[in-house]
Amino acid sequence: MAVVGVGYTGLPLAVGFAAAGLTVVCLDSDAEKIAAIAEGRSYLPDVSDAELSANAEKLIPATDPETLTSVEAVVICVPTPLTGAGEPDLAAVFAVAETVGPRLRRGSVVVLQSTVPPGTTADLAKRLAELSGLCAGVDFHLAHAPERIDPANKAGWTLANTPKLVGGLTPACTVAGAELFGLVTERVIPVSRLEVAEIAKVFENTFRMVNIALTYELADLCRELGVPVNDVIDAAATKPYGFLAHRPGPGVGGECIAVDPMFLRSVAEGTGVGLPMISQAYQRIRTRPETVAKRLADLLRARGTDLAGSQVLVVGAAYKAGVGDTRNAPALDLIRVLRAGHAKVSYTDPMVPNLVVDGEAVPRVEWDRESVSAFDCLVLMTPHEQIMSRPLWYAAPMLLDCWSVVNAGDGVVHL
Repeated sequence: MAVVGVGYTGLPLAVGFAAAGLTVVCLDSDAEKIAAIAEGRSYLPDVSDAELSANAEKLIPATDPETLTSVEAVVICVPTPLTGAGEPDLAAVFAVAETVGPRLRRGSVVVLQSTVPPGTTADLAKRLAELSGLCAGVDFHLAHAPERIDPANKAGWTLANTPKLVGGLTPACTVAGAELFGLVTERVIPVSRLEVAEIAKVFENTFRMVNIALTYELADLCRELGVPVNDVIDAAATKPYGFLAHRPGPGVGGECIAVDPMFLRSVAEGTGVGLPMISQAYQRIRTRPETVAKRLADLLRARGTDLAGSQVLVVGAAYKAGVGDTRNAPALDLIRVLRAGHAKVSYTDPMVPNLVVDGEAVPRVEWDRESVSAFDCLVLMTPHEQIMSRPLWYAAPMLLDCWSVVNAGDGVVHL
């Protein structure tokens, strides 16, 4: 089989299938990733070097599409970001169709795992049929099985124990896709049709986005009332039914919550159905870094200084703790706003060795007392364990804690 696109979702999947005994072509245009797999070096927190080495004989790293000519199953795991205009960018998915289609064998199983707007997998079926000369759903099976992976998850949810949705172009396609993923996943859930699987994935992340946006409003209210917002959420979470705790922070990033809800909106616009709640929640999370910057400026002004010219250290640049991924990270937007306000911005992050925002490198400093003491203020954006286990923020005059995880007082202020 082949996994096309060996990023955050593709590499764990490839290793899982290899561990199940399949020979897996790891096809990617990124030569650095392919070289790392060949050398047994993992670039992800959820795959260890030992796992790569243990399955080395079953993993075939490749950049040459011709390696697909001998495979019987293909799982597509390419990124689906947003364009600059906020529309789904499906170019990578259909580029894979151009690669897979001419090499598709009769009887093959093709599964799209990338998150997409409803209707995309059916469009992919048509394109593959045109390029291969085969009939989708008859000569080859096609299904959508959306990824459910949480990088650096500490709750024990893995590829093996996270339930997997599978929706096929035909009932037989659903069965074929379910059988394939049954090799690596304990529980496979067949759904009634392609679009159910597509929309379910997008709705999962839209649910999270709307609730996170709601916690931002709660946090803003609690600050004005002088009430600890996390205490409120902890209290509400004691209810054993009908409530799921979400935490406020400085914004969201990655390629899920910050992207997927717009897939629903893009489809809804074509139907004439309005989704005002989704649009408002999305606007709320996208502008959250601006709220952080304004709060910081107000705090500095209250101390008799100005944002312009202040030395600001952004603590954490990755979009979540435990990973080095900066895709859509709120820290990047914060840096943009702070730069526009003429602040002198640096960053520290044990998992991000270098950072460039809008073509300009951001100075990196080490997380040590001497470095921290040189700044006028710190902004905690990503609570990596390596940072939280060394509480050095007291060396600076002020810390703006965007997660309300550090006890307030002595220069520590909650967002």
